[in-house]
Amino acid sequence: MKRILIAGLLSATTAGAAPGTVAGSKHDLSVGGPGPIKAVSETQVCIFCHVPHRTPGMSARPDPRASHVPYDSTTMRVRPGAPTGASRVCLSCHDGTIAVGETVRGNIQMNAAAPGGRIPASRRSNLGTDLRNTHPVSFAPGRDATIRVPPRGDAAHLDGAGQVQCTSCHDPHRESVDGLERHFLVKPTRNSALCITCHEVSALEGPSASHATATAPFGAAEGNEGGYRSVAEAGCRACHRSHLADPKGRLLDKRATEDDDALCLRCHGTPVTRRDIRRDVLKPYSHAAGRDVHDASEGPRSARRIPETSPSAQRHAACVDCHDPHAAEARDAVAPAAKGVLAGVWGIDQSGQRVDRVRFEYEVCFKCHGDSANQPQAYGAGGLDRVRRAVTDVNLRRVFDPSAPSFHPVVAPGRAPIVPSLKAPLTPSSLVYCSDCHASDTGAGAGGTGARGPHGSVYPHLLERSYQTADRTPEAQSAYALCYKCHDRDVLLSDRSSFRLHRRHVVDQQSPCSACHASHGVSLAAGTAVNNAHLIDFDVTIVGPDPRGLRQYTAGVLGSGSCTLTCHGSRHEARGY
Repeated sequence: MKRILIAGLLSATTAGAAPGTVAGSKHDLSVGGPGPIKAVSETQVCIFCHVPHRTPGMSARPDPRASHVPYDSTTMRVRPGAPTGASRVCLSCHDGTIAVGETVRGNIQMNAAAPGGRIPASRRSNLGTDLRNTHPVSFAPGRDATIRVPPRGDAAHLDGAGQVQCTSCHDPHRESVDGLERHFLVKPTRNSALCITCHEVSALEGPSASHATATAPFGAAEGNEGGYRSVAEAGCRACHRSHLADPKGRLLDKRATEDDDALCLRCHGTPVTRRDIRRDVLKPYSHAAGRDVHDASEGPRSARRIPETSPSAQRHAACVDCHDPHAAEARDAVAPAAKGVLAGVWGIDQSGQRVDRVRFEYEVCFKCHGDSANQPQAYGAGGLDRVRRAVTDVNLRRVFDPSAPSFHPVVAPGRAPIVPSLKAPLTPSSLVYCSDCHASDTGAGAGGTGARGPHGSVYPHLLERSYQTADRTPEAQSAYALCYKCHDRDVLLSDRSSFRLHRRHVVDQQSPCSACHASHGVSLAAGTAVNNAHLIDFDVTIVGPDPRGLRQYTAGVLGSGSCTLTCHGSRHEARGY
């Protein structure tokens, strides 16, 4: 009885097939199959993948000659080798190297619309032999907090050797289990159902992560090929492809690899999202990545060192340097950074150590603007930089250190007990953020409707507002709009200011704020508390030495001090105020 049953299965044709079986599906290569590649006379359906014992001429199935390049990723702990098990059977057709009719030697002849009976290279079912752009197969899941073994009895499963194979996600006998897709999947991909069988979602994102909850329309222009109604419903497939993805790893959608930000901007540069980031990154000054410059394995202990240790290392700023696409939340809050748009991203803390999830916005900035050895400002003025300091320290981690001589209050509150010019609600104990000064000129901070943050600006150094640094600049609200965002212009230029000579310098002599003040601060490597209090650090292209070669400021008691220097032809010999 068993033999009759087997014979019946092997000889089944489309006419007698039950729904959901291989007969009548794309995998039916028999004479009655529905596709352009099928046998001339062979009526058996299963024989194209399953070889009966001792069948003459079939001992070489599947063909072992193809050399496959396995999937590789700098963040994957396990390195898959050559395809094994069921994956070899699948690839005997789907790697595109051999005509389907040649996969067995025997009495099967094929009638194919495609030349030679091969799957055309343009077909998505042709995976090729370079498997770096395909989900890894033939490996046992490693010890990774984001990976788990499918539960016993789950439709997505490992093979008998405990390895991931093509059949972990595809059941070649069933055409579809998802009304949106017909790819022989064992589970739907809607809302990431198939992917999260193995990928631990709680290790990747929080319950309010934007991409997991987004309900905005998601169309073909944004990469929607499955008829999904939203990014949340598309789930992982909104950004990742299991096949024909980016060969650099992580299965990113290959169609968006013109540069490292193209995938993000496919949605975030359209009306699908609340803010058009593309408009900002196309501005004259922006955080724009370029092509093939970012890698997800970057870090202090990685072969791809961040912060960079070589002055010749290429600098870059990709979206994922500042945002974790799995964890980021659609809110502009930066305090605490553990929530909001910076949630989940790694950074460098004030002591120079890596933190896997940033707590403060500045920890993101210190990745590139702290200890990196390739900062262009380290080599002196050039290009946009007009300002020259006697000692340049571009390491903002040191500049904002609470032990530094003076600093804008980014890491810790400032030291001055009284700052009369501060606008409410700011007080001397307030903290400010990097993005209070470095941000889009059309963002909410500047009174616009664009995105927050340092994506792009029309002003140099990604400043949110104008900050003129040229000598002899006529004083105006527009010239120093950045300073006047926090400091009351009327107070600053009056006798109520802590320094009553601001008007004489800025208005009468048309000296820019930068002639005397370093906007970030002065580190211990560049100055002292006596000579560099109150952000005093002279621009040496404007402020010269006195005849004895001295160019210095000396702090006095609260609200007093003295200068020894030459400026605009005027000699200051310990001139006090």
